Amino acid sequence: MTNTSIKPVKPVAMVTGASAGLGLVIATVFHQRGYRVMLVGRDNDRLRAAGNSISDDNDAVMWCMGDVTRPDDCAAIRDALTNSWGRLDVLVNCVGASDRGLTMELDANRLRELIDANVISTLVCTQAMQPLLGESGGAIVNIGSLAGKVGARYLGGYNAAKHALSGLTQQMRLELRDQGIHVGLVSPGPIRRADAGQRYSERTGGALPASAAAPGGGTNFKGLDPERVADAVFKVATQRLPDLVLPGYMRLLITIGNGIPKLGDWLLLKFTKGK
Repeated sequence: MTNTSIKPVKPVAMVTGASAGLGLVIATVFHQRGYRVMLVGRDNDRLRAAGNSISDDNDAVMWCMGDVTRPDDCAAIRDALTNSWGRLDVLVNCVGASDRGLTMELDANRLRELIDANVISTLVCTQAMQPLLGESGGAIVNIGSLAGKVGARYLGGYNAAKHALSGLTQQMRLELRDQGIHVGLVSPGPIRRADAGQRYSERTGGALPASAAAPGGGTNFKGLDPERVADAVFKVATQRLPDLVLPGYMRLLITIGNGIPKLGDWLLLKFTKGK
């Protein structure tokens, strides 16, 4: 009698914006927990370095260059994934862009750029990957922000873009559930990074206080560890949670702001530094 065993097929996760930062940390966490991972970004050299930093096993990690705001690029990424692994179980939409500025000085073209980076990228990529996710009964996790739950001072068009992403995520969740696809949102506060407080320093001055260059536009709490956020993403995907806010205590502020807007505004002013 011949003893035959079927090697279990590993699930596949795809992470956009994965050449560095939070996206790379998320891809690493999924790899460490038994997933094959595809990294997506716009710079092939950075993607190669990121992929090799996770694993040199081509059957464990692969990468594909593309702009996920472009349908043709997303279709090519889907085809590459299909040809290599034939499945997709988790899509993490991690592409995004932040901002600093005052709403009365916000340029409409800049707002369009932020909508493209934070919303259109998620929409276009998800539309392309939906057939694969439907076959696997997979999960989509969109990376939002506390700025998509409550307003905050000094964030330029970022609040508007992330609020749009929050609404898009809920609509996706309601529409895709009958296909067996789960859609969740992770909304973190400022994430710890080496250049925190320096990336937007050139945009401050005049009516915009220097403190606005700090993470979250000058919020009064410590930056989150990227690994903690990546753990939350994995949890939302595998436990099929609809929404997760970090830090958790900020849910109280969100609830207060929705129920008692005047009090919510007062608390938000307390959470952000003035001049």
